[in-house]
Amino acid sequence: MNLKFFNIFLFLFIPVTVFSQEVISGLQVNIKVKQNAEKTISGRELTNPLLLPFFDDFSNSRIFPNPTLWSDNDAYINDDYAVHPPTIGVATLDAIDNLGRLYSNASPFPYMADFLTSQPIRLDSVFSPVRRIITRADSVYFSFYYQPQGFGNSPAKNDSLVLEFLAPGENETYYINTDTIISGIDTTITDTVVIEGWRRMWSASGQTLQTFYAQNNKWFRQVVIPVADSARFYTSEFRFRFRNYASLASGILPDWQSNGDQWNIDYVYLNIGRNIHDTLHRDVGFAAKAPSMLKNYTSMPYNQYRSNFVNEMSDSLNIRITNLDNINYNASYSYSVSSEYKPPFFFYSGGNYFIPPYVTSGYTNHQPFSRPPVSFVYPIGTQEKIFFTTTHILNTEANLIRRQNDTIRQVQVFANYLSYDDGTAEAGYGLTPAGAQLAYKFKLNRADSLLAIQMYFNQTLNGGNVKSFYINVWNDYFGEPGELIYSKFGYEPAYEDSLNKFYTYTLDSIISIEAGLFPNLIFYVGWEQTTSDNLNIGYDFNSDASKNTWYKTFGGWNQSLYKGAIMMRPVLGKLKVVGTPELTHHETLKIFPNPASSDLVAIEIPSGKKSDNLSVNISSADGKTIIIAPYNRDTDVSALPSGFYIVLVKDKNGKVVGRSKLIINR
Repeated sequence: MNLKFFNIFLFLFIPVTVFSQEVISGLQVNIKVKQNAEKTISGRELTNPLLLPFFDDFSNSRIFPNPTLWSDNDAYINDDYAVHPPTIGVATLDAIDNLGRLYSNASPFPYMADFLTSQPIRLDSVFSPVRRIITRADSVYFSFYYQPQGFGNSPAKNDSLVLEFLAPGENETYYINTDTIISGIDTTITDTVVIEGWRRMWSASGQTLQTFYAQNNKWFRQVVIPVADSARFYTSEFRFRFRNYASLASGILPDWQSNGDQWNIDYVYLNIGRNIHDTLHRDVGFAAKAPSMLKNYTSMPYNQYRSNFVNEMSDSLNIRITNLDNINYNASYSYSVSSEYKPPFFFYSGGNYFIPPYVTSGYTNHQPFSRPPVSFVYPIGTQEKIFFTTTHILNTEANLIRRQNDTIRQVQVFANYLSYDDGTAEAGYGLTPAGAQLAYKFKLNRADSLLAIQMYFNQTLNGGNVKSFYINVWNDYFGEPGELIYSKFGYEPAYEDSLNKFYTYTLDSIISIEAGLFPNLIFYVGWEQTTSDNLNIGYDFNSDASKNTWYKTFGGWNQSLYKGAIMMRPVLGKLKVVGTPELTHHETLKIFPNPASSDLVAIEIPSGKKSDNLSVNISSADGKTIIIAPYNRDTDVSALPSGFYIVLVKDKNGKVVGRSKLIINR
């Protein structure tokens, strides 16, 4: 059993009430789907039905299903959600519609969500070498692979994935209750669904990927179904469709209500001349996206790369290549690197190798293929923004029909930001309770200026995550967040309504990241929450920056428990530093105990400040002032209920002498 990926699921989707620390949630809006749906012309019906064989491994299209094969836009075609797919690319069904939004009828109880419907198929005849009628003797079979959850949210046991064949004139009734979805009569019925003109051929109940793997000893399960009812299905306009029942991940708190119930489908195949044991395929291809050539970041400023370019390159790559048959196939592997749209400036050849079957050997471990070296550096230029494309190619005798899974590409962008993520969120990340902090670690190769922070927030039900928070910047203290260099309150989750667009939060003061204040040029950016609501920032499971992710609830700093990357990026630039941050450690009040459960807290002003004619101002997280009183070291807070508060000490002219945060926990 491969236990590597079980770490991903160990803490995933644990109810909010269990742990008051880090929480991963699903997505309400898939911005990729939304943006492409708005650009897609409606009407996907073909004039002429398709001919056998029908095949799609979802490697030659992205975002939406191939319109020559499929008639709807609900499924999300991607190479991000699946864990160890048969080959690269899957169709994901979830709780989001074809505009990338949570379904309007979404609820905590199962409801019909996505559809993946084939175009009409000529299942009455074959046309090569000559036309003839298809009969049961032709042995028609339909097969596909499926996986629950993947890198997304696991379907609940009430949810299901369903396969149906078009059956004009037939009606089938399904009864839905809070326990399961069944066909037939049940005394615990809460809702009835009548499916007109379709016959259910197969279904699977929701479960976690961990349970699925434990039961099947594989990441994807292949289903093979005979198409034996010739009278009903052997027509000139046969169709099949997948659909799923989904439910909200949480029905209590709007900031936790989001997309879930992902099912990944791959390698859909319908043809004659098959049998129930026809589970092998003459196909050698890539099984994962192309990796980054950089060692530390997925993107970085070009001047930061130039300053330490040798150490920024990876030593080798992790390439996954699979053989879906039961015999060895000869193949060659190579990759080339080009600048923008120019001819390649570097070429690597891994030679030839007979790739053994996945069923016996797993992904190929032939090192020139699976771990090719990175023996080049990107050209050193002076541009502020540039991109390079790496193209990986497999040539193999296995693929009689050319498929797109023999080519993968990676685009390396050098721009004005640092990133650990790949730009696509598979889930959302949040902290709880109020006062929780997150710090994201970055290291520069040369001094630079921190101008802004980009953050990618997932939208939640009715904007439930739009709560004010602090943006903070720390320096390093022996490998952990150290001194608070910058802190500013009043930011809220915001969204750019375009494809994978991060929202940019500009800092009030430009911060110079230099060796004096930032030892080893290490800095941390992050936030501090003022409520227990989930801010739901984008989370990328295909990258791992857990060693650079720190959080604090009560007590000291801790490294993240999750294997992934938060979608937060510091923006660097050449602008002249016009001032130092307004808030420094000298202006921070010392308050103890904090959190406080007693009626009195001690508030100490910064050393060197006189206590004459000072006042204490205590405000709630929403900015409402609750207490204004003359300064006294021992301040009465008995009137404050449990919650998060801002404490300011001001002089007689209203100038802030010091500030801090206070948590009351009674």
